[in-house]
Amino acid sequence: MSAVLERRGVWLFLGTAVLYASFFGARLSWREWHGTVRLEASREEYFHDEFVELRLWSRDRGLAERLASKPQRVVVSRGGRVVRTVAGIEAVTLVRDPSSGVWAGRWPCPWNAPAGEYRLLLLSDAEIGERLRMRPFRVSYRKPAPIPEGLSVLTLESGDSLAEMKVASPSGEVKDWRGLLDWVEYVGADAFWMLGGETPGQGEGEVWQSRNFRLFPEVARECRKRGIKFGLYAMCYLTNSKTVRLKRYEYAREVEEGQTVETRAISLRDQGRPEDVAALLRQFRDIPGVDYVGLDYIRNALGGYELVDDFVSEFPGVKTPEGWGSFSKEERMLWLGRKKSMRRDLALVDAWQWWRAHRAAAVVRRIKAELGDATPLWAFTLTWDKGWHHGQDPVMMNDAGVDVDALMLYEADDEQFGVLLRDWNRYVRRSDVQLLVGDVIDWPLHQRSELGPRAFSGRLSSAMDRIYSDGPARGVFFHDVGRALWGRLGPWTTRQWLDEARRVSDRARALAKRRVGT
Repeated sequence: MSAVLERRGVWLFLGTAVLYASFFGARLSWREWHGTVRLEASREEYFHDEFVELRLWSRDRGLAERLASKPQRVVVSRGGRVVRTVAGIEAVTLVRDPSSGVWAGRWPCPWNAPAGEYRLLLLSDAEIGERLRMRPFRVSYRKPAPIPEGLSVLTLESGDSLAEMKVASPSGEVKDWRGLLDWVEYVGADAFWMLGGETPGQGEGEVWQSRNFRLFPEVARECRKRGIKFGLYAMCYLTNSKTVRLKRYEYAREVEEGQTVETRAISLRDQGRPEDVAALLRQFRDIPGVDYVGLDYIRNALGGYELVDDFVSEFPGVKTPEGWGSFSKEERMLWLGRKKSMRRDLALVDAWQWWRAHRAAAVVRRIKAELGDATPLWAFTLTWDKGWHHGQDPVMMNDAGVDVDALMLYEADDEQFGVLLRDWNRYVRRSDVQLLVGDVIDWPLHQRSELGPRAFSGRLSSAMDRIYSDGPARGVFFHDVGRALWGRLGPWTTRQWLDEARRVSDRARALAKRRVGT
């Protein structure tokens, strides 16, 4: 009997212990659920073209009300050190949404920030103490579609009618458009990239100039027969008419003589243009034998001051003049134009350049989502100040979906060219983005150098060696065969210019073989 009572006592004790443990465990869980303050990014992973969306929240209403009495500021750290990001920003002030009780803010990802984990720190956490829970986030690089090492490309920018084209081939024989491919073979290029889409079209309201569309499949077949990779690209935001405006688009505005004027460039604000570009590139992609599709003028090509309200509302901490709310749209655009042109507020200039590159990358993301990953996407990037001067950033472009970034190292004298290469060399590594270096076949754009075509090949060779900090360029492109045939060649011939292109193509291939061999 005593043994039975003893067992009952043990079970009673255990049951009571479990009850108390459940009670106190539930209480602790409730306190954790109710009393915890969470500081986090809205996602675990971000890319370089994005704002990191920060948020601070708690289910404890009393604590939330106490916190609401003063600004909540957050810094981002890596390896124990605070990260200063674009425009000199070190701390982000969070703004509380009264409806949700969540404090939110944006942290622009720094230019080419190192990949890895970043942590958050709440500067005003005395009221919170051990109740704060922080979740880190990662910055990553998108892995682009691979391209062959030492890729060489000859381009064609002309939109002239292929059906009517007469081309003097390397042999001297005058041919139709097929003579272009003779020069691709002569140069030893791996690929031929040609302009396929430009706006406006021929008819009333027509978006794309379509006269060559019916011949693109034939060009693709001929390229495939010759073992040449073929690519088609579209001019995205610059149109080819100074007078025709399509009613479907909003156009960018520039400042001239104290007022804003409409340009022939489509605005990055326009919501329909990315869809039109994506639809055209899908059409190109689906032609049998098209190996690449590409983007030119994937930036705010002219002006861009119509973007002022988007910029001010989206980028954190932009300081506007007193009375901003009563300014007209024209006055707001003129304010931004003055601030940018005077370049005294360097933090604002940095913010504007980052934000424009972010907006262009967002367009690339939309286009890439429509195209998918099966066909590599390239883009042409202007190169002053790593592309930032033009509202482009190569790392942002990579992360948004560009697989090959073709750098247009044009319109610079020798001193400026050296500065370009130094800036790029300090900025990017081979693992960050796949870069092709390119130069234009044009004597005046080489300052009418007495070296002529050798100035062209010399710059390309130098760029191949120096564009990255840790190895040679992924490849090279020559812009363009139309200029080589009908452009400003100076006292040299088409063949002499393209002989230099062939030497550079051979060198790109040799560099690739040495690298693969190592």
